[in-house]
Amino acid sequence: MVRIEQVTKVFHPREVNEVTAVDHVTLRVSPGEFVVIIGGNGSGKSTLMNLVAGSFLPDSGRIVIAGTDCTQMPEHARAAMLGRVFQDPLMGTAAGLTVEENFALAASRGEFRGLGPALNSTLRSEIRERLSLLEMGLEDRLRARVGLLSGGQRQAITILMAVFKQPRVLLLDEHTAALDPKVSQKIMALTRRIVSESGLTTLMVTHNLSHALDTADRLVMMNRGVVAQELGRDELRKMTVKDLLELFWVTQSRDDDGAPRSERAADQA
Repeated sequence: MVRIEQVTKVFHPREVNEVTAVDHVTLRVSPGEFVVIIGGNGSGKSTLMNLVAGSFLPDSGRIVIAGTDCTQMPEHARAAMLGRVFQDPLMGTAAGLTVEENFALAASRGEFRGLGPALNSTLRSEIRERLSLLEMGLEDRLRARVGLLSGGQRQAITILMAVFKQPRVLLLDEHTAALDPKVSQKIMALTRRIVSESGLTTLMVTHNLSHALDTADRLVMMNRGVVAQELGRDELRKMTVKDLLELFWVTQSRDDDGAPRSERAADQA
């Protein structure tokens, strides 16, 4: 479903602050697979997500989504194939529009049409039905402005909007990080239910190791722009958060030659 082949992205090339954010990364995501990406700040995970979304174009390599070569395809041209939820609940919705108007925009994703033709009785009925699944009472607040809702309510709406037109791939970019722990758990439960029921191919970036263990079919750990570790479902089910944290720190502390710094220090002593 998603093929990332030897993709590289360099920022500020040939300047003193040149940064290779993603370095010849190859990753394949099967249809219906839920892949979670973790890594420290600057590891390249968010840049990789942006490359898949088309927010950035790669300097080299190839990106294929659902059989379509998207390597040089701009973000708006991928909109029909992708649903995306960002870290900030404010980014996924238009605060000045009502709940139903936001869904009308989602229903028009990838098309050139206004809100008027999209908002009809059939669409409103579908919006109410989907909102009722949240059990937040939002199905009775279609005319409420989204800016008046809580962060958790807005993020829940954003997830429903992201999958409204049944995208081929769902991108979740630390989508629970800005929420309090209780709301975060609720949004993750909603996420798992929607992904499972829809059979969505999903890529999720997170810093929450508990969410990673509970959710991933496969976990990808990035460091310094490369894929440093991959763990499958069977390996993950045997791990605790403590186990994963220890592996994370070992991976993040590796030198460029692949040896942990602790081993390098021992060799030089």
